Amino acid sequence: MSRIKWFFWAVRNRLLHIMGYLTASWRADPDFLIIGAQKGGTSSLFYYLKFHPSVKRPIKKEIHFFNFHYDKGLKWYRAFFPLKSDSFITGEASPDYMFHPEAAKRAHQLSNEMKIIALLRNPIDRAYSAYQMNRRMGLDKHETFQDAINYELNAKVDHDHEYTYERHNFFYLERGKYAMLLDKWQKQFGKDQILVVQSESFFINTKKELFKIHQFLGLKPILPPTFRPMNVGKYSAMPNDLYKRLTQYFEEDLAVLKEKWNIEFAMQ
Repeated sequence: MSRIKWFFWAVRNRLLHIMGYLTASWRADPDFLIIGAQKGGTSSLFYYLKFHPSVKRPIKKEIHFFNFHYDKGLKWYRAFFPLKSDSFITGEASPDYMFHPEAAKRAHQLSNEMKIIALLRNPIDRAYSAYQMNRRMGLDKHETFQDAINYELNAKVDHDHEYTYERHNFFYLERGKYAMLLDKWQKQFGKDQILVVQSESFFINTKKELFKIHQFLGLKPILPPTFRPMNVGKYSAMPNDLYKRLTQYFEEDLAVLKEKWNIEFAMQ
């Protein structure tokens, strides 16, 4: 997107949000949340859902209310959503929600009936992709992925409560401990309200997985006009020895993920 287009897009969204704020009491709460994982295909799923006639999206994809903007209040949050109607459902996708320690509890306080969708990518590939994205954006100054994960492993944080800038941007491995992260959401919403989809399967068998998501959301199976994936990055492969070490790092969490959620990844 060019700077000029981005400027007009930002102005448009700002005006729509002001209008939404003034009419917040008539705005819908989300029926579903796409909570992650980061670099797992949330942008693609959100894009595909926009073509369904029974889905109305908010002003933008990532609102980040339950992690970054919770102090702005429900009126601010609801201003992003369409007016209430029984003719459609609405929801948002903020892939950091799954990782944030308070997001599940905050979402449940708004509505205990929301449906939760998690797209999970091989945690090693996901971590490496997130590092490459942060390098492109100039956020992560570590010269190598090994340096980046060394920083994470040596950092001292309260993993249950502390959520710092560094943890948000540079914690690549912890974000891939999916079983641990999903446990917080299951405690709030129950397993029947959570759909876990393997990202690799989502992109290989898109029609099948999208119909599964439609069924979960109570929608008729209507396909989008395109299955073009969104936000695909290109970068060199990870060294094999590092990949093998990380396979061992995630081994325990992946075993729990397979047992509880029937999700298994093909490792190198």
